[in-house]
Amino acid sequence: MLTLTIIVEPDRQRLARFAMDAVEALGGNVFASANMLESMLRLLRDDCAKAKTPVEVNLHIIEELSLCLAWGERHEVLATLTKPPSADTIKALTMRLKNASESADSTLLKRRNEQIIADLESAKQRARIEMEELETLLEMKKNELNKSILAAQTDALTGLYNRSGYDTRLREAFLRCKHQGEPLSLMLLDLDFFKQVNDTHGHQYGDEYLKKMAKALRASVREHVDHPCRMGGDEFAIILYSDLVVAQRAASKILNLMECKVSIGIAQLQENESIESLVGRADTVLYEAKHLGRGRFVSDELKESRVKVV
Repeated sequence: MLTLTIIVEPDRQRLARFAMDAVEALGGNVFASANMLESMLRLLRDDCAKAKTPVEVNLHIIEELSLCLAWGERHEVLATLTKPPSADTIKALTMRLKNASESADSTLLKRRNEQIIADLESAKQRARIEMEELETLLEMKKNELNKSILAAQTDALTGLYNRSGYDTRLREAFLRCKHQGEPLSLMLLDLDFFKQVNDTHGHQYGDEYLKKMAKALRASVREHVDHPCRMGGDEFAIILYSDLVVAQRAASKILNLMECKVSIGIAQLQENESIESLVGRADTVLYEAKHLGRGRFVSDELKESRVKVV
């Protein structure tokens, strides 16, 4: 008899009006059907919400005595008729319902469109809120991850980067300076006779001595630019975004702060050089500083004259 597409609440109201017109025209019990229709419309509303798509509802007669509403897998009896309606009655009712459906006034269509627009705006607003919540959660997780990574790359005693942090920062610095043509120097440092300090004064004193060394390293380089690191034990390193002249000044300051009880080797990154080569040259001049009597720095300037400060 009639098929309606249900999208918004005005569509359900229109369906209810058509259904009750049909019950009355076919001689059904209007009051009993009204109660049943109210329950059906609640089911229909829930199904529409779950489907999130338009739902087609069919109003028809089965077995000549049952006026039914059907949608999806549901088939609900709206009214039981006292006698089968004539073909002319059904035809006339079908035509009337069809005409009423097709002649939906502009006000109803406007309300329907306004509801659709409102639903879309509401969905957009929910999406914006959900996106903001996701971005906030993502930022929080990123901060947690960064803190976790930093903790894993930090020496617990001195607060300097540990060996893992050193490896990561050195590779980052190498790639950046290679790409941008910036100067990069690597300083390797060993505390002189640290085992004797530990054996003479105890490990607690030794820990404080290591902290003093860390403080000297920080005080001698630029905060948040250069990277002082503790490689392990009494071995330290500094990654400096500078040339040898600046690195040598930093080494002199460290020697003064540590009363010349540190041996230091310095090398500046050369064109087309690998990380391994840079580390190897810095390690070689560190060994030379120790060989020359400790308490000094030696710079690897390739074939140029070396600088040694006592």
